[in-house]
Amino acid sequence: MQCNECREHFVDLLYAEQGTSPASQDALDHLDACPSCKNELAELRGLQSTLKIWKDEPPLRPVLVPKMRPHTGMSLPPLWGIARYAAIAALVTLAFLGLANAQIGWGQNGFSFKTSLFARTPADDYYTKEQLRTILKRVMDDTEKANYQMMQKMLDTIDQERAIEYQSLFRQIKEGRIKN
Repeated sequence: MQCNECREHFVDLLYAEQGTSPASQDALDHLDACPSCKNELAELRGLQSTLKIWKDEPPLRPVLVPKMRPHTGMSLPPLWGIARYAAIAALVTLAFLGLANAQIGWGQNGFSFKTSLFARTPADDYYTKEQLRTILKRVMDDTEKANYQMMQKMLDTIDQERAIEYQSLFRQIKEGRIKN
């Protein structure tokens, strides 16, 4: 028998209780011949005897386990639960009124409530036709100057490229590469 097979029988050797199978004779013979298995079994027996004399210490304070109340069907929620649901309902209502652009008022005529899906802007926020013409004219003047400068730069670039091509063409004609 090998050591790993013998170790499988350590539990049988440690706990020789009624109803358990006794350790085989091969395991006992191996223990007599193998000092490492004998030492390991002796350490386990020492640990077993230490665990037998060990006593639990009482807890520092008593541990109370809450008793479960039997559930007797539907019960009313506690007051804080009702308050929580009321707060959620109020928040949803305020959010809806905010999104709907609601205007709520109280005056001489009593309670007033107005809502619209899209916010209306006052007439002071609009430009007059004359103001729009002035703004557009300034924009066109500014872009006209920028466009003129861009077009002038583009024409200069085209002229430079054309001059380079002419020089290359004249050079090739002088060298006689191009024939009619």
